[in-house]
Amino acid sequence: MQTEKFKPFYLFFITYMTQMGIVFFSLPNIIAEHFGYNGWIMIIPISVVVLIHIGLIAKIYSFNKGESIFETIESLNSKAKMILMPLYISLSIFWSILAVTIAKHYVHVMKFLYFPQTDIQWFVLITLILTFYLVTRGIITIAHICTIFFFLSGPIIFILFYFVPDFSFLQFSTFLFNENTDFYGGIIEVYTAFLGFEVILFMFPYISKEKSGFKYVFWGHIYTSFVYFIVTIFCYGFNSIQQLTRQVYPVVTLMQYIEFEFIERLDSIIFILFYLKVLITITMYVWISLVTLKRVVKWSDNLIVFVLLAVGYLSTLPFVTKKESIILLSTLSKVQLFISVFLPVLLLMIIFKKRRSND
Repeated sequence: MQTEKFKPFYLFFITYMTQMGIVFFSLPNIIAEHFGYNGWIMIIPISVVVLIHIGLIAKIYSFNKGESIFETIESLNSKAKMILMPLYISLSIFWSILAVTIAKHYVHVMKFLYFPQTDIQWFVLITLILTFYLVTRGIITIAHICTIFFFLSGPIIFILFYFVPDFSFLQFSTFLFNENTDFYGGIIEVYTAFLGFEVILFMFPYISKEKSGFKYVFWGHIYTSFVYFIVTIFCYGFNSIQQLTRQVYPVVTLMQYIEFEFIERLDSIIFILFYLKVLITITMYVWISLVTLKRVVKWSDNLIVFVLLAVGYLSTLPFVTKKESIILLSTLSKVQLFISVFLPVLLLMIIFKKRRSND
């Protein structure tokens, strides 16, 4: 694996590209179903909570001065590494399964919307081959690719200007959260849409030490929140609450209204271009699987990544349909949410304990 460090400004691109997932296309539907009228407001407080969550990670980075989180955990006891081996293996397998599930879910949605006759297994395998290539090139290469992919897919947000003439404030009701279902469940669902920032925990040794360098993670999250917020606002201003709750992918439906003389079905091009973001999310979860498993085995990176992708692919084979992949991804996302909360808290407890021991 590469040992050189990358500049902190790459954290902006990594955070945004990893956070932004396939849930982007269904987020307005999730918000409308769970929060009802003017549910778009909930993006703001949930985003603020995520900012606090990222703040905990920033504190860990500051306290341990860029030290690997594995070294921090293993410093508790001389035999900690041996005790933690089963946990490392379990987490590596979990993240590889999560990555492959994300890939399958994207392909299922693509097949559902545009290519009903496509054999998704071939596309999943191609995705895993690309993931293998990116992960084995190392985090520095991934950071560069993230930046390139950002500038290829990022300008999509400007397409929203097309809908400004048809945007109607009359669609916004004076009611607040009326006709909501499972309010607290909706908070968890929207929170999982922001997941991806937690991969920064595993990058500490690869980040060049600069004053206030971690601010780029905050800005990456803020930009993700802005995109989620503005797109959901437009979906609410372009549809009634009843329409939003019926549309499974409101963002795709919104894009289908775009008409240019020189191009047809722009929504399909946008959706396929969005694959770049999904590929980065998959890559980052496989990469943290790699660095975790390397604490246990001394195999080459190529062999570890191959094994992880094979295990992830074989583990998801029983989940064949789109509905099954959605249920699996929802379950895995909730587990990942727990991990993303538990791990920073655990690290802070270890750091404070070490500090008290040294005093």
